[in-house]
Amino acid sequence: MSPISDPNPYADVAADLRFAVDPKSIAVVGASDNVDKLGGRCLQYLKNFGFKGAIYPINPARGETQGVKTYPNFDALPAVAELAVIALPGGQAVEAVEQCARHGTRVAVILTAGFGEADDAGRAQERRMVDAARATGMRLIGPNTQGISNFSNGAIANFSTMFVETTPEDGPVAIVSQSGGGSSVPFGLLRERGIGVRYCHAVGNQCDVTVSELALAIARDPALKLLLLYLEGIPDANHIAELGAVARERNLPVLVLKSGRTAAGQKASLSHTGSLATEDRVVDAFLAHHGLHRVDDVGDMVKAAELYLKDWKPGGRRLV
Repeated sequence: MSPISDPNPYADVAADLRFAVDPKSIAVVGASDNVDKLGGRCLQYLKNFGFKGAIYPINPARGETQGVKTYPNFDALPAVAELAVIALPGGQAVEAVEQCARHGTRVAVILTAGFGEADDAGRAQERRMVDAARATGMRLIGPNTQGISNFSNGAIANFSTMFVETTPEDGPVAIVSQSGGGSSVPFGLLRERGIGVRYCHAVGNQCDVTVSELALAIARDPALKLLLLYLEGIPDANHIAELGAVARERNLPVLVLKSGRTAAGQKASLSHTGSLATEDRVVDAFLAHHGLHRVDDVGDMVKAAELYLKDWKPGGRRLV
């Protein structure tokens, strides 16, 4: 159960989330020259990994950030930012969501934590963000997320250090996770084995967009040969079932690592991202019914990935 558990009544997953994975313009709210800060690292990745669209750093205290013209607010932008990355805390993040919703942004990724997973005040702030987004049809990813990444086009709205610890390369794998570690750890292990990864996504609190929606948004990509999912709970069973149908239609293997096999694991999931784990045997039956293959741990997931991709040869877009 996500902190904001009611489904989005306006959701059209494929149409809405196209702007998450293939935006033509990205605003970085809270942009910084310091690449150890969230807004600094995201801006650095957009530059270094070859994003060809418009990049709009937003910071009222700066005229330029990392050599890129910087704007004081959304009203000053020369065009609509289709995707916004918000690297501001608490009330500032809420205000940024409200501003980009009015601006016409289609998807906002809120990187910062301290919202629905934290306390009642954080849940209230999260609700304000959801209400502002739904008033205009904007979709929200996060908060409390490492972010999303598409290595085929350089649209990296993500602050994971794994992308500097290993060299990203486009490839046939997508990773979609609720937690940041659930995406970055398999990413690193796959890259150690020379396997390219196209998408590396984490959804965090799922205040709006769920892990299964984000998986659905990319599942029809013809370049994908394998989809890896890390779940802490089952927030929307209908979308998981739909994902299974798409995977069968495309003959796309889906490997699922679901936390919470033990009571301690369920408690950890709840405290980490506010997700309530479903009873384990029910999860096993549900996943099997829809043709999704459950693995026990990340090591098994990566070993299985190697077997599924044994005929794949490197040759994708390499990013440095």
